Amino acid sequence: MNPVALSLALILTGIVCMALGIVNVYYNKVVFRKYEEYDAVITKLKSIKGKSWNPNEALVPYAEYTVNGVLINGAYYTPITSTIVDFRVNDSVIVQVNPDNPKVFRIADIENTTEMENTRKRSPLITAIGAVIMIVGFIIMFTA
Repeated sequence: MNPVALSLALILTGIVCMALGIVNVYYNKVVFRKYEEYDAVITKLKSIKGKSWNPNEALVPYAEYTVNGVLINGAYYTPITSTIVDFRVNDSVIVQVNPDNPKVFRIADIENTTEMENTRKRSPLITAIGAVIMIVGFIIMFTA
């Protein structure tokens, strides 16, 4: 195999892993560092199809809720697999919203699942693994 192609593939893989980990850490440590819970109604479940890396359908829930007297049409902070969605359009849910960024929300019932808790715990590890993969890619590139 061509060492330059291998190194570029490793660098790109490392960057993607780091980005995924950093985004998850950012949302959970910065955006949702403080939040308030509100009653909301699911208005739409937008399907994200055509992602070959994900065997399950990914969905982005949208909801309406009132923050400080203002009706907000917000979106869930990340696509989620349809296997953990146990609600439908017009269902009531409790959302977690940072009042400083009210158009993005989390759903309390989803955030309290073991799957999401494990994702939060793994995010720093994914970031570190991505960094190591990227460094290996650079080492191969500059020693080849």
